[in-house]
Amino acid sequence: MEMGKNIIQIVLFTLVLILINMAGQYYFTRTDLTSEKRYSLNKVTKELLQDLEDPVLVKLYLDGEMPADLLRLQREALQMLNEFKAIHRKIEVEIIDPNGIEDRKARSNLMEQLETLGLNPVQVEIEDGGSQKRITVYPGAILSYGEKQKPVQLLSGQLNVSPEQQVNAAIQNLEYTWASNIRSLSKTKKSTIGFKSGNGELPIEYLADIMKSLSVNYDVSPFDIKEFPADTTTGELSLNRQLQRINRFDALVIAQPSKGFTDLDKFLIDQFIMNGGKVVWCVDAVYANMDSLSESSEMLAFPILDDLKISDMLFRYGVRLNTNLVMDLKAAWLSDMQRVRPWVYFPLITPRVKHPITKDLNAIKAEFISSIDTVMAAGIKKTPLLVSSANAKLAPTPHVVSLEKYYNFPRDEVFGKSYIPMGYLLEGEFESIFANRLVPKIGKEQVPFIEKGRKSAQVVIGDGSIIRNQRNVTNPNIEKGVSLPLGFDQFTGVQYGNKDFFLNVFDYLLDPKNLIQIRSRELKMRLLDNQRIREERNFWIVLNTALPVILLLVFGVINTIIRKRKYSA
Repeated sequence: MEMGKNIIQIVLFTLVLILINMAGQYYFTRTDLTSEKRYSLNKVTKELLQDLEDPVLVKLYLDGEMPADLLRLQREALQMLNEFKAIHRKIEVEIIDPNGIEDRKARSNLMEQLETLGLNPVQVEIEDGGSQKRITVYPGAILSYGEKQKPVQLLSGQLNVSPEQQVNAAIQNLEYTWASNIRSLSKTKKSTIGFKSGNGELPIEYLADIMKSLSVNYDVSPFDIKEFPADTTTGELSLNRQLQRINRFDALVIAQPSKGFTDLDKFLIDQFIMNGGKVVWCVDAVYANMDSLSESSEMLAFPILDDLKISDMLFRYGVRLNTNLVMDLKAAWLSDMQRVRPWVYFPLITPRVKHPITKDLNAIKAEFISSIDTVMAAGIKKTPLLVSSANAKLAPTPHVVSLEKYYNFPRDEVFGKSYIPMGYLLEGEFESIFANRLVPKIGKEQVPFIEKGRKSAQVVIGDGSIIRNQRNVTNPNIEKGVSLPLGFDQFTGVQYGNKDFFLNVFDYLLDPKNLIQIRSRELKMRLLDNQRIREERNFWIVLNTALPVILLLVFGVINTIIRKRKYSA
């Protein structure tokens, strides 16, 4: 009777387990017990993964012999992919160790292929039989979705940041890194970005790299504000059709204009903003050109903002661009082909504001940048994205820029200003500059006018060259004049964070689901204290080897005493 009851219980228990497993094929749940919910995906990420139709293949090349920090990055990267797989089951992960390929030619071909695809290698040192060995690792992956693929760089080199901090930053951004790259591959409709010309903006060859990088996720094309279409019936120039042309863009880039804006130019841009269009302004308020210093030991930097005639627009939108130069002791390097020295007119901007656009970015290089003040603009939120270091100063213009500060820097010069704003994000419903003013017209054409705009955003930076890429003049292995990556200085070999900054700017401005907000998430990295490890190494080794033995001996003695007392009676 009792045996039959036990058999029934075993059968019922087995059936319950089978039913739970069957239900698990259709319903899935998991619980995140960490205090900061580090394994809980953002709602936007979940929606993105749920909308995927095709499988996602991830080839992760971070494997093999590596330092502990990179092994931790690998572990966290795989853990995040497992979280993604819990939402979208068709994610396949393949882990490959390029250094583990025995055939030298095959290994070399794979590494060359990875670098061609866009994965940047990192040189690291590991212990090998008591000595140090240098190897090349690829902290990234190749992501495939449908017929498209793209590289995913998990680790970006940051200036003046320790490798441990770089890995920590990479781990914090893993969800955004994986999600944003999956989004770019699965996107069917792209937002549009226009690079404005017509007012002496940078030529295309100096914008080639940022345009190429943005074209991965957006439709990018030039737009000449001076080229008007004609009316199909009258044959006259049509302002309405020009407004339609500019409004087909979601964002507009105005990069280092050098010629004045007419009222008609300003009207087109203003109404574009009123219609909800986003604008990125990279404007030189002061003329200063390094080419002048190649011919003379000094040059005169002078204001040109009044010539551009856009101060009234920017003032109405909430900022005032100043005609000065920011000098910073924390500066980018300049090479005279003999030595590399910091150049105070090239501020090295390390973003301080905790914002998704600037979080964990590499230092950004500016050249002859001007400060920006904010002014009253009802309903406009103003966020300083780019600020100087704690040791900066302002030079009013006209100002003599002399190489004396490069070769013999005056040690008694005071740099007493801190965190001078040089770039702002403006968000809200902007008011038209043409409110209570005559609206420009062409002929008798009736033109619609919006006085109070829809919700929009603008980024204003007091430097036009911040978005300008260099063209090759030093590398004999590539064609002379080829556009180099934005932020790369060929004369010092340093890669700055300018490109990543602008990619983040457009992701923030143009992503309706605001996926970039994930970057503002802070995770607590519970790390060991390396200095304490070195100082107390022997103590902990002895403690961990001797303590278990001592505890066993104590337990054995106590147990023997108890047994003697128990059984001696």
